[in-house]
Amino acid sequence: MTVLRFTQADALRCRFGLSPLWETMSAVRVLHGHKHRPLYSPWIAAKTEAAAGLDLRMLRAVQPRVGFTPDFLTPPPKASRARFATEIARVRSTPLELVRAELIRSRDELNNPAAPEINRMLADPAGTRERMADEIESAWTTLIQPDWPLISRVLEDDIAYRGEQLTSGGLAKLFDDLHPTLSWADDRLIASRYRGQDRELTGQGLLLVPGVFAWPFLVLVVDPGYQPTLVYPARGAARLWSDAPAPPDPLARLLGRTRATLLVALDPPATTSALAAQYGLALATVAEHLAALHGAGLATRRRTGHQVHYRRTDVGQAVVDASVG
Repeated sequence: MTVLRFTQADALRCRFGLSPLWETMSAVRVLHGHKHRPLYSPWIAAKTEAAAGLDLRMLRAVQPRVGFTPDFLTPPPKASRARFATEIARVRSTPLELVRAELIRSRDELNNPAAPEINRMLADPAGTRERMADEIESAWTTLIQPDWPLISRVLEDDIAYRGEQLTSGGLAKLFDDLHPTLSWADDRLIASRYRGQDRELTGQGLLLVPGVFAWPFLVLVVDPGYQPTLVYPARGAARLWSDAPAPPDPLARLLGRTRATLLVALDPPATTSALAAQYGLALATVAEHLAALHGAGLATRRRTGHQVHYRRTDVGQAVVDASVG
């Protein structure tokens, strides 16, 4: 569990940011770990041929499935609508002592299996910094830039929605709906499933960055050298790749295609009406399937104000994971 403690000044300094660099690095992670994120299967299929020509070995080495990815590769954006060229220039100008320290942490935290590769990087921190920036730039050009108008539209829509929540209900309304593992209590933001150090924000505020490729995870940047930042899954990301993303065939055979589709869609959480609109289904049909998933222990529900949000349980996640394994 990680706790961020807010002062009154922090509450006034929460802001949103849009980062093509974060999207690029998140897309690279999805590319190498898509078995556990079926939402992106259509995107993976569409990018397979283009991605085959990319050399992303260094980035993959410092993106372990569990562990630490160096923050210098994704510094929190300084502008509300950051430009990729500005962000990659910041990566290339990272102090070498920071490059070295964060590479060592990535190597040593939770026994990164790519430790031998990182040791080779440490022999030449300056060259490593440049080659990693080159890999990011190639990934941006190939994977993200062609779709950036569509991706940025989803991010802008999310920021508009979250801004309305913040205006109408304050931080409590914003954080209660942002992700199922987040909760707001008094002056504290609690990330229940995140492993990281607690942090006093001390007037710096919190930068909130929506991510199309973030699902279903949160990323917290809490190291003292960086602006405190929370990256969360953007609403509506599934609609970028398909109007109704197909569930894995084994899951569809087990549950039926509609019920399996809804189970896959339940992290981040969703309401009956949102799912009905997204997939073109009758409210009664969605309600019936969600009730069945809830009764089977595959989904849980949580009331927020007048709305009920459904999300996958750990059992439901295990069923989804098994169907794509």
